[in-house]
Amino acid sequence: MKIWSYGVMILLTLLSVSCGNPYEKEIKEVTEMQEVLIGVKQTYSQVDIAKVNFAMESYLKNMDQIKTYYKPDSIDQNITNLINFYKGIKISAKGFEDEYFAVGIQIEFIDKQLNTLKKDMENNADFNDSLSIFLENEHKNLEELSGEIGTLMYNYDYIISVHDSVASKVQNILLENVE
Repeated sequence: MKIWSYGVMILLTLLSVSCGNPYEKEIKEVTEMQEVLIGVKQTYSQVDIAKVNFAMESYLKNMDQIKTYYKPDSIDQNITNLINFYKGIKISAKGFEDEYFAVGIQIEFIDKQLNTLKKDMENNADFNDSLSIFLENEHKNLEELSGEIGTLMYNYDYIISVHDSVASKVQNILLENVE
């Protein structure tokens, strides 16, 4: 009886080991990529596109007034330096909205790809040795996305900080000097 129970235990152990998912390591890898993607999504959600649009509208309005009321030879050097710094908004905001929406689409695409890949592995899909290529591609896509979100956040922070620090100064200069 003891031998029989040991035999049954060994058989059950072998069955449980053989029934385990062969992709456990890869599933864990995809789960880690999904966690990175969650961080990217949180960073992306910090961008307020309305603030960028407002900063750009204020910039265009202020620059239009400067062109209307100031002559190039009558502007103080400090004001010129301030305005040149302020022009950074135009450079950083160029294409910002398009890039913002493109990154959003890319986030959703990668999220869908990772979910599909994970489900396929959980269902023991046959990858014919292509799983490593899929994982490598997803790592590459996630790395590129992380770089793009970094650039997007850098430009966003620059636009907002310059607007917050310079726009009111430019408006005050206009109010003081426009009669």
